[in-house]
Amino acid sequence: MAENHYNHNFKRRTSSSQSILPGGVFSLSSRGRAYFAPFGSSLSSSSARTPMSLALLAHSLRNLTFRQASLLVSRAFAALLLHLLAPGIDSVSTNLPPKPNGNGSLSNYSASVPSKTGPDLFLSSNEHFYKRSVRLPSPLSANISDFRNTTKNSRRFSHFRCLGDDNNIDGRGERACIFENVCYDLSKKEWAYHVRPDTPRKPILFDSSRGLQYDFWHEGLGFIGLSGFTQGGTDWGPTIYQSQSPAVTSPANTLIMEKMHAIFHLAVHDDNLGHLLWEEMGALWYSMIRLNAYSTDLIAMHALAPLPDRPLNRKFRAAFFKAITPNDPVSLEPYLQTLASSSAAQNICFDQLMVGGNMLRFFQNRGWHNIGHEPLFYAYRNRILTTHNINPLSTPSTHRIVFTNKTETLKKAIDGGLQKNRGIANLAEIVAGVRAKYSTRSPGDGGVDVRVVEWQKLSMTEQLELMHSTTIFITPSGGVSTLLPFLPAGAHAIIIDYFERTGDPYYGATAGTSVSMEAPMWNHFPHVKKLYYQVWNASDFVSDIPGKSIEECDWRYEVSTIVDPLKLDLLIQAAFEDMEA
Repeated sequence: MAENHYNHNFKRRTSSSQSILPGGVFSLSSRGRAYFAPFGSSLSSSSARTPMSLALLAHSLRNLTFRQASLLVSRAFAALLLHLLAPGIDSVSTNLPPKPNGNGSLSNYSASVPSKTGPDLFLSSNEHFYKRSVRLPSPLSANISDFRNTTKNSRRFSHFRCLGDDNNIDGRGERACIFENVCYDLSKKEWAYHVRPDTPRKPILFDSSRGLQYDFWHEGLGFIGLSGFTQGGTDWGPTIYQSQSPAVTSPANTLIMEKMHAIFHLAVHDDNLGHLLWEEMGALWYSMIRLNAYSTDLIAMHALAPLPDRPLNRKFRAAFFKAITPNDPVSLEPYLQTLASSSAAQNICFDQLMVGGNMLRFFQNRGWHNIGHEPLFYAYRNRILTTHNINPLSTPSTHRIVFTNKTETLKKAIDGGLQKNRGIANLAEIVAGVRAKYSTRSPGDGGVDVRVVEWQKLSMTEQLELMHSTTIFITPSGGVSTLLPFLPAGAHAIIIDYFERTGDPYYGATAGTSVSMEAPMWNHFPHVKKLYYQVWNASDFVSDIPGKSIEECDWRYEVSTIVDPLKLDLLIQAAFEDMEA
């Protein structure tokens, strides 16, 4: 009878952070700690709860079947992950900004707010690595006073630690590092890495085919790539000096920067939202977490050129950078010159300098860059929504379909005369058909609010509010689709493919395939269901280039898609059915 009683209780529906064990209930607290409460006691009673030790957990698991034990472990992990990601931010405001009626109205928006934001993640939170790592005098030192020095950061020499490939020079594109006690020489405009002068040089890289590497530069290639687009043109690496840091040898002429700083580069010349947001700016957030170097006060320095002054670039930085750090990004050289002029310093030394981690994530042959990064993406998405006063966990109360009307593109501005690019050629016909079928009733009575949006005409906050109150997003591929992660959980996106005729090794697209352009990235946002509208031959397209036939066009860039109403409606029906209660 006891076993039957237990089996019944084990299958009982519980909260995401509780599971029934023999003799009691396993619970994951709001701060991520595990507790065990015997049957007959209350989980809310601190006297009844006891910390869940490994021994107690093992004792409880031994009486379970394999399936039951697996379910318990998966529930515990899911609870921990939920606390980590929901919403993965410091706070959530209940005061959503009011919206007028008309385009962008949030009348169907549910603003329930979670009661908490997650447990301690054991991130460094502005704490320098030396404070939490091994820092002891070296037995190789000939100076006996070194062994009596209790300072964990003498600033004499430089250090670095990385994630990425330590066995391949060419791994610079995936490498992200924290450098400690590196200095910038303002007269030489050079980064200096200081090592002991009284011992032989030590290897910094262990290339599996070229052998030990003793410098941060090799045949013109740097140790870290600041951009995945430039194939070495934006590489970075310091010069090694066998000497103590000027922080020690010339303190009067040296400025010490204790705050975490980072070097980054915005290489996307056309200000494509997807690459800027999810790769180039997002890399700062991802790298901080991946390196356990999280700082709430990061200063990001744009290297190799001043920060782009293009209006769209400024718009995106203003909208999204505050989710990474409260500090505006700065242009490296003017920033350092300003610092030096206020102190007459010749050298600026950084206690912590983060570099790298900016990887291509949208190409078909780079999808592996995203594996395991899902929590980083989701937390980043949540932080962005919250900085715009949008609750990232809320969901709409009625259906809304949003079509992207792609009316302005960079290609139009460059080539001239191009009316559209990679858009929906028969958009008016498609929208009319969807409205005729689904908008005959009001949204409150089962009807659907169908909207056509020219995104560039909305502020970024309005764009995010509209996306987060949408249940079906229908869009061409490309930069216009990259608001997709801001859809609410359970929403659907219908994305129009392009057809690859010849094969493209740069993007990794295979000849003769209907290519879902951003799928290598979207595959790692599981809170949104993706449905792809596939295309197969010339009859699916019209040329966007006056005087250029469809066969002469590049089907990735120079055509728009003729959407089949029946084919699209099948995907819309699939989305409605999947969201049905």
